[in-house]
Amino acid sequence: MSQQENDEYDPYCKICSGCGESGCCSPLSCEQHPEGHYCKGYLKDLQFGYMMFMDLFNLIDTNGDEDMKKSLHEIYDKNYDLTFKNIENEDN
Repeated sequence: MSQQENDEYDPYCKICSGCGESGCCSPLSCEQHPEGHYCKGYLKDLQFGYMMFMDLFNLIDTNGDEDMKKSLHEIYDKNYDLTFKNIENEDN
Protein backbone atom coordinates (compact mmCIF):
# COMPACT_ATOMS: atom_id res chain seq x y z
CA MET A 1 0.00 0.00 0.00
CA SER A 2 1.45 3.38 -0.97
CA GLN A 3 1.75 6.21 1.54
CA GLN A 4 -1.05 8.11 -0.25
CA GLU A 5 -3.34 5.05 -0.14
CA ASN A 6 -2.41 4.54 3.52
CA ASP A 7 -3.21 8.19 4.33
CA GLU A 8 -6.58 7.93 2.55
CA TYR A 9 -7.54 4.58 4.10
CA ASP A 10 -10.49 4.88 6.46
CA PRO A 11 -11.79 1.68 8.09
CA TYR A 12 -15.11 3.27 9.00
CA CYS A 13 -18.23 2.90 6.87
CA LYS A 14 -19.24 6.22 5.32
CA ILE A 15 -22.92 5.33 5.81
CA CYS A 16 -23.16 4.14 9.44
CA SER A 17 -19.63 4.84 10.81
CA GLY A 18 -19.22 1.16 11.74
CA CYS A 19 -15.77 -0.43 11.68
CA GLY A 20 -16.93 -3.96 10.93
CA GLU A 21 -15.29 -5.45 14.03
CA SER A 22 -17.43 -7.82 16.04
CA GLY A 23 -17.77 -6.59 19.61
CA CYS A 24 -16.83 -3.03 18.67
CA CYS A 25 -19.56 -1.82 16.34
CA SER A 26 -23.03 -3.28 16.55
CA PRO A 27 -24.68 -4.61 13.39
CA LEU A 28 -27.87 -3.00 14.72
CA SER A 29 -26.61 0.39 13.50
CA CYS A 30 -26.08 -0.91 9.95
CA GLU A 31 -28.44 0.57 7.38
CA GLN A 32 -27.87 -2.25 4.84
CA HIS A 33 -27.05 0.45 2.32
CA PRO A 34 -25.68 -0.62 -1.11
CA GLU A 35 -22.57 1.53 -0.53
CA GLY A 36 -21.93 0.32 3.03
CA HIS A 37 -18.56 -1.29 3.77
CA TYR A 38 -19.64 -4.06 6.14
CA CYS A 39 -23.30 -4.69 5.32
CA LYS A 40 -22.87 -8.31 4.22
CA GLY A 41 -20.95 -9.19 7.37
CA TYR A 42 -23.38 -7.33 9.60
CA LEU A 43 -26.32 -9.07 7.89
CA LYS A 44 -24.71 -12.44 8.68
CA ASP A 45 -24.27 -11.32 12.32
CA LEU A 46 -27.97 -10.37 12.48
CA GLN A 47 -29.06 -13.65 10.86
CA PHE A 48 -26.96 -15.62 13.36
CA GLY A 49 -28.32 -13.59 16.28
CA TYR A 50 -31.91 -14.14 15.14
CA MET A 51 -31.42 -17.90 14.80
CA MET A 52 -29.84 -18.04 18.27
CA PHE A 53 -32.69 -15.96 19.69
CA MET A 54 -35.34 -18.26 18.23
CA ASP A 55 -33.60 -21.43 19.43
CA LEU A 56 -32.99 -20.09 22.95
CA PHE A 57 -36.45 -18.54 23.23
CA ASN A 58 -38.09 -21.84 22.24
CA LEU A 59 -35.80 -23.84 24.52
CA ILE A 60 -36.67 -21.72 27.54
CA ASP A 61 -40.35 -21.40 26.62
CA THR A 62 -40.62 -25.19 26.23
CA ASN A 63 -38.34 -26.44 29.02
CA GLY A 64 -38.01 -23.58 31.49
CA ASP A 65 -39.72 -23.30 34.84
CA GLU A 66 -42.60 -20.87 35.22
CA ASP A 67 -40.46 -18.05 36.68
CA MET A 68 -38.00 -18.35 33.79
CA LYS A 69 -40.84 -18.33 31.23
CA LYS A 70 -42.34 -15.24 32.89
CA SER A 71 -38.97 -13.46 32.77
CA LEU A 72 -38.49 -14.50 29.15
CA HIS A 73 -41.83 -13.01 28.11
CA GLU A 74 -41.18 -9.80 30.08
CA ILE A 75 -37.84 -9.35 28.29
CA TYR A 76 -39.49 -10.08 24.95
CA ASP A 77 -42.28 -7.55 25.59
CA LYS A 78 -39.79 -4.87 26.72
CA ASN A 79 -37.62 -5.28 23.62
CA TYR A 80 -40.64 -5.50 21.32
CA ASP A 81 -41.92 -2.19 22.69
CA LEU A 82 -38.48 -0.56 22.36
CA THR A 83 -38.26 -1.70 18.74
CA PHE A 84 -41.79 -1.37 17.39
CA LYS A 85 -43.74 1.04 19.62
CA ASN A 86 -42.61 4.16 17.70
CA ILE A 87 -43.33 2.50 14.34
CA GLU A 88 -46.87 1.58 15.39
CA ASN A 89 -47.49 5.14 16.64
CA GLU A 90 -46.22 6.61 13.36
CA ASP A 91 -48.66 4.43 11.37
CA ASN A 92 -51.68 5.90 13.19
